[in-house]
Amino acid sequence: MMFRSGKLWLALLVVAALAGGFALWRQRQPGVAVTLDPALAALGHGKRTVRLTLRAPSAPLASVQVRVIQAGAERTVLEEEFVGSERQAERPIALEAAALGLTEGAAELQVFARDRLWRPRPDPGPRLVHRFTVDLTPPALELRAATGYVRHAGVGLVVYRAAGATRSGIRVGSAFFPGVPGLTSDPGVHVALFAIPYSEPPAAPSVVAEDEAGNQRVIGVRVTFLPARFPKDTIRLTEAFLRRKVPELAPQTPETASSAELLEAFLRVNREGRQAAEAKIREVTQTGSAPRPLWQGAFRQQPNTKVFANFPEQRTYLADGRVVDTQWHLGIDLASRKRTPVEAANAGRVVFTGANGIYGNTIVLDHGLGLHTLYGHLSEIGVKVGQSVTKGEPLGRSGETGLAGGDHLHFAVLVHGVYATPLEWWDAQWIRDRIARPLAEAGIRLEGIGDGAAVPDAEASPALTPPAVQPRKKR
Repeated sequence: MMFRSGKLWLALLVVAALAGGFALWRQRQPGVAVTLDPALAALGHGKRTVRLTLRAPSAPLASVQVRVIQAGAERTVLEEEFVGSERQAERPIALEAAALGLTEGAAELQVFARDRLWRPRPDPGPRLVHRFTVDLTPPALELRAATGYVRHAGVGLVVYRAAGATRSGIRVGSAFFPGVPGLTSDPGVHVALFAIPYSEPPAAPSVVAEDEAGNQRVIGVRVTFLPARFPKDTIRLTEAFLRRKVPELAPQTPETASSAELLEAFLRVNREGRQAAEAKIREVTQTGSAPRPLWQGAFRQQPNTKVFANFPEQRTYLADGRVVDTQWHLGIDLASRKRTPVEAANAGRVVFTGANGIYGNTIVLDHGLGLHTLYGHLSEIGVKVGQSVTKGEPLGRSGETGLAGGDHLHFAVLVHGVYATPLEWWDAQWIRDRIARPLAEAGIRLEGIGDGAAVPDAEASPALTPPAVQPRKKR
């Protein structure tokens, strides 16, 4: 009898041990992992949306509840029961201080998430506690000086002071031009070059400052728009031109391609290839510019060259007398002798060299403050990325690489990736009146770019008309 009783107790102990081990194993299984993206540091006047990601490694998701808590008051912003077997879910969480009745100060976001796995002691606490600040005060913003007269596809400059901002600059239509600090001892003073995009109706610039919480302050800049004329041109495509250029830019085109196949390949290059080349240029010219001007005085037109195409020029392409495409020409074509030396239009730093689709062998120089110049269709490149160059220093030689019908230089100016007319930068008086002058009015004098003095702004730099274009050879 005692033997049987001992066996029973032993069995009970084994069962209890197994049950305890099973319960302990269940208790130790990981619960739902919760992440927020982006990690919210501050919430301001505007609506902010964060992405909530739930991952349940042990069992399907059961429920989620999201609360915002401030000063003991709770607001539920999401509550959901899961009915399927999903183990991962993403939910957008929209947060707006006014709608939630939040005031300035500390707050926290709590996420309660459960899976379907039984555990002996369920954890009633939140899986994530994220603390943030409610900030309803926009940054301080003050306009110091600005170019008063600009033209469509032209450039201007604004000096402003922003305090408490994490991002600031000039907005023109859909384009944004970041401000650059560091030209004065006051870290709040910023300088921004901006362009009036050729591709949009002229829009007055605004200074925009935004803080970490998303609060914005905006100040409009009063400008007068000067007349601008955008030329048009017609390009007549010949089979000889297509057979010469298409294989270079579309190597997959067979030598025996028909006229229709050649034209189809050309149109792919002129459209998709053009877009790819422009994307590369934007990538190069929208980041990493020097935080101060590198240029000295007026930019230099290539010596002994004639203009064969202007900016921005709307081109219509004809094949066998019918319109097959339209595109914008985004630079000035300058021609002289074949393989003529190409010089730096001004001092700067080389930020790109190499083949770039329709532009062929290309060089891009950074001149600081987001200002870049581009040199395309080169037959030879003689500089390297990272190299500093002076005004007039040889860069390479002109050519007809890319989608060029003859030997010439394609020269372009960009401001933070937005094309602008080169004519202004060839004009020393324009630089004095439109760039150096507002800098001087804000107490910033930079040696070499101009003294900022001179004639009243309304009379300065008469309308820059595109130079006469030389007759184009039939392609």
